[in-house]
Amino acid sequence: MKSCEFGLLGELSIDDGAVTLKAAKLRALLAALLLHAGRPVSQNDLVERVWDEPPSRASSTLQVYVVRLRHALGHVGSSIVRSSTGYRIDVEADQVDLHRFRRLVAHRVTDARTELGELREALSLWRGPALADITSEAMRFEADRIDEERLAAVERRIELEVELGAHRELVPELRALTRRHPLRERFAEFLMLALHRGGRSADALEVYRGVHRMFADELGVRPGRRLAELNAQILGGREIGPPSCLGPLNRR
Repeated sequence: MKSCEFGLLGELSIDDGAVTLKAAKLRALLAALLLHAGRPVSQNDLVERVWDEPPSRASSTLQVYVVRLRHALGHVGSSIVRSSTGYRIDVEADQVDLHRFRRLVAHRVTDARTELGELREALSLWRGPALADITSEAMRFEADRIDEERLAAVERRIELEVELGAHRELVPELRALTRRHPLRERFAEFLMLALHRGGRSADALEVYRGVHRMFADELGVRPGRRLAELNAQILGGREIGPPSCLGPLNRR
């Protein structure tokens, strides 16, 4: 079979100009198979991911959709095969951007610059929110989990960049991230560190005050221990180590 690239990190994409999937349920079916590339997916799992309210004869209807998907995919369709428990798509993991992303993120190395390069490569695979055009409830749940993986990778990338001395360059991105994800204390922590190390300690302290007010007003709680200790260190003029020295995130 001719090699083909698939994308889940954004709208579903197929790197083959001859293939277009307009039917929403065919896109959901293909995406569900690609999430487990090379591994079988049970009929029950596929039904759950394709239909929010399955039809009365879901198994036989699923078979019809598999035939339609194979036909729509042309030469790529032969990679969808029946297994003893369901169906699988016989493609290499690296043909799917999600699995390339996960491989790069999981490949931790001792050299910070090498790890940073792999994280940047992994994050460059994203074209938008995961599974952006797949609307079934079960697949939206999967998409939220994948989007969380991206945010964790962004956090790790920024942590490495802070440790390697990229302070001033990170401030605009971190301000945008803290606005977009106000409850993610890690981004506020990095912003405070970047500002402080860039000679803007007063601005760093103002970030903490803003987070403290927002948490009190909206959640009725205080920021976590890491942020509180970082704030105290900046106030006291104490030496501040790299982000990894502050301990586990959000331990109160």
